[in-house]
Amino acid sequence: MARITREKLGQVVTVAGMAAALPSVWQTVTHITDDTYRAPEARDGAGHVQYHMAREALITAGSLAAVGIGVAAGPRRGRPMWGAMAAAGAGFAAAMWSGGPTTGVWAPHKKAFAVHVASTTGLVAGVCLLRPGRGRR
Repeated sequence: MARITREKLGQVVTVAGMAAALPSVWQTVTHITDDTYRAPEARDGAGHVQYHMAREALITAGSLAAVGIGVAAGPRRGRPMWGAMAAAGAGFAAAMWSGGPTTGVWAPHKKAFAVHVASTTGLVAGVCLLRPGRGRR
């Protein structure tokens, strides 16, 4: 595949993966103020779960921003920037699927599962396409 074609395809697929994640990110943001996410029996206080939702939302924003910066860098993206971008994308995708091994629930319903699959697929495929060639520092 020609370099410019691979670059453009990688950018489009990565941005599509990021866009596919937005419903899940928005859902997390809404939990911050949702009183049903208060846990009165929590050892660290009733709002502790909501605190973690806020922290997750901010970490997610940082991860997706790092991926976005890598996408915006275009063909001048070097290996260190790509590595940071790949690590941020991989961390986001791993967090998206962390519920399965920790709670036994991979996604709360089929729509959420589809969002997780679409965003993970787009991010992984797109970031892989954007990997600089061997000669790029």
